[in-house]
Amino acid sequence: MGDLAKLAALGRAGAACGMDAGGLLVPLGAGGPIAPLGAGRGGGASAAAVDPTAPVREVRHAWCQMCGPAKTNCSTLCTLENGRWTRVEGNPNALNNGRHGTCSLCAKGNAAPQILYDPHRILYPMRRVGAKGEGRFVRCTWDEALAAIAARLGSLCDQYGPACYGVLSPQAYPVLRTVGRRFLNVIGSPNYLHSGICALQRRASKTVTIGGAVCPPAQLDKTRLLVVWGANPENSAVNQGAVRDRLDALAGGTTVVDIRPLMDPLASKADIWLPVRPGTDGALALAFLHVIIGEGLYDRAFVEEWCLGFDKLADHVRTFPPEWAAPITGIAADDIRRVARMMGTMAPMGILYGNGIGDQAVDGHWACASICLIEAITGNLDVPGGGGAPVPPGKPLVRVAPIDALTERLPFSDEDRANGWCAGVSALVAPETPRWYQSPATWESGPNSAYFRALMGVANDEPGHLRAVLGQASNPFGATRQPARVAEALRKLDLYVVHDTRWNPSCDFADFVLPACTHYECSQQIGTKNGPEGTFVAVTQALAAPMGESRSDWDLYLGLAGALGLGADFWEGDMDACLREQLAGSGLTLEELRAAPAGVFVERPADARPPEPARCDYARLFASLPEGKVQCANAWIGGRVDNRDEEPLGCLPVYVGPPEGLAETPDLARDYPLVLSDVHAYRLCNHSYYTDTPALHALQPTPWVKINPATAARYGIADGDWVRVESPHGCVRLVAEYFEGVAPDVLMTRRGWWRATTPDDAAERARFAWQSDSSVLYDTDERRFDRFHSAMAKQTLVRIARWEEGDDDE
Repeated sequence: MGDLAKLAALGRAGAACGMDAGGLLVPLGAGGPIAPLGAGRGGGASAAAVDPTAPVREVRHAWCQMCGPAKTNCSTLCTLENGRWTRVEGNPNALNNGRHGTCSLCAKGNAAPQILYDPHRILYPMRRVGAKGEGRFVRCTWDEALAAIAARLGSLCDQYGPACYGVLSPQAYPVLRTVGRRFLNVIGSPNYLHSGICALQRRASKTVTIGGAVCPPAQLDKTRLLVVWGANPENSAVNQGAVRDRLDALAGGTTVVDIRPLMDPLASKADIWLPVRPGTDGALALAFLHVIIGEGLYDRAFVEEWCLGFDKLADHVRTFPPEWAAPITGIAADDIRRVARMMGTMAPMGILYGNGIGDQAVDGHWACASICLIEAITGNLDVPGGGGAPVPPGKPLVRVAPIDALTERLPFSDEDRANGWCAGVSALVAPETPRWYQSPATWESGPNSAYFRALMGVANDEPGHLRAVLGQASNPFGATRQPARVAEALRKLDLYVVHDTRWNPSCDFADFVLPACTHYECSQQIGTKNGPEGTFVAVTQALAAPMGESRSDWDLYLGLAGALGLGADFWEGDMDACLREQLAGSGLTLEELRAAPAGVFVERPADARPPEPARCDYARLFASLPEGKVQCANAWIGGRVDNRDEEPLGCLPVYVGPPEGLAETPDLARDYPLVLSDVHAYRLCNHSYYTDTPALHALQPTPWVKINPATAARYGIADGDWVRVESPHGCVRLVAEYFEGVAPDVLMTRRGWWRATTPDDAAERARFAWQSDSSVLYDTDERRFDRFHSAMAKQTLVRIARWEEGDDDE
């Protein structure tokens, strides 16, 4: 399609939207780099001037999936030459990188074509013929696989009830929380198995402490002090504006305190770096509160009007001075006191805290709650430059309806009604948060069970355990803890189905392995981005036909629903009908979106952009909280039963500490004298995905562990040596990387190394000690998990030595 044709097509879309009064429809790419080779510009070249031997070049739109399947964080322009994807770049007009927009992509995004053309793709449906774990399969057809899965699932649901079916959540996965959740609701199961090591944990703690409406720090150009605590946007959101905003704030004079064990790139630019010992953030937060409250550095007017139980909190934190926290956290008492005073006196202050805090520590809830209370009592909520004060983007100019999850189809039990719970909550096999907490106001898409605890229910033959599990875009050996224990559960399942693009180790335990296409091989994902400048909407345009017999994540659910006789609830297997349902009332048609090579942007007139609202709107922010106030002594959760249905929760922050720690378990520390933790998100992979994508693997070819050179010298370890790292729970093989930006008593690695070091042979894959993933090192005593939101420890004590020949024979 030439430039004029593109412009005409987009003009028709604008007419259909009726946007001549409310906004200007901008034809993205017209006259720009996305025009086919040889297309005229400004009047155009004649046909005779076109080189007939030149490649046929076309540009299509796709949402990048390299931060997770079906996510719509970054819009990309994908160049095809003679039908083959050869180039990818960011869409400069799609609000990718904050308000400015660039053509940039991160390393993962730039490597995307390699996952489409990966020679190791699963291409055909397969049925297991050997014992679970042997990896012996024969090819079958999709019809055979779906019929057999449906028959087995139907039989299990008849025998044990629909709640015997659960689905593994790899992360915040748009397919699962929409069509996947709809499937759960229609068959009657609440058992969406959430990982317990993701942002949902952090959000739950914030919701019950300062309310769900408070957002991370915004308007950093107005922030005087930014405290970055356990967050690493240079790894997890490198192309989504956070890095640029931080650097701009630094250039503008913002003071930055960075609190995390590893000095990643942005930490090196901070004014103060506090290398907190992994798993001890709760102790540090309590010490900060001790100083801020004890020295009167809080906002008295705010506390008197908007805080509940402040006096109880003040009495409580008197017992946690910096001198108490110093030997626990590894940070000097004077440094703790200095930073606490900065937090109490430098305003506006914002605290950006991430997955390294509450999501991955056994006392993560109270660590998160304490951080929220620091920001609240210092008067830094809903002020420009503080927490909860973004510039409003304005109402979307194009409205795309969400996929209806049919939540009303999930049935109530008598127990649900008797306790005032939401439908299905009584049937959760391992409630991630307490049953009483799970409601439409607090969940992502519906009720959740905890991933690891639910699988352990199978391994331990607990009453009412799961019988059937779907693993979609999720490797349970890398997504949670202790793969050998996970294998026990997979062996005992009556039905385990994997749908993925590549073979992961759990496939050896599956009854059926089904080939998934990437989201670059289908056109089934609509996404929008809304900002003050306007609204962008686009659909992924297929860049290739599905490889082999692969099917999309969406089509898997539609096909399985059809095999179960539920096609009427799933658009009779037609995903386009679902897309049209989403676009109804938007003013756009599916055909118009698919014809727009770079999406559609509706510009907001300058005089229609929303003004910055009045701030300190505490009645709105705290409306969901008891008495409409910040919960210094938590009346929402205090005294109510925990997520194990066993004990009442407390109302004041407590420090539990890691299951194994230098201060917490000194006897164990004599044999295991170092602390190990891992980076949850990393810029060159997505958990265990993409570790062996050639372009990314070349940048990190070996599974590293960062070690302080002084520590390495004590153990005779040279930079680049293969080392043995052993905890009380397991052993891994890693490569030592000297790095002074980690404390001498701490080692840091990255999760998700599995595929880079796993043999091809199934028997070798079963020897879980042979791999390099930190998941084998951590404690999995479920009694230690966070009693509010199920967070697990991602730190342990270890010993380290050079890897010697024969170590892999143990």
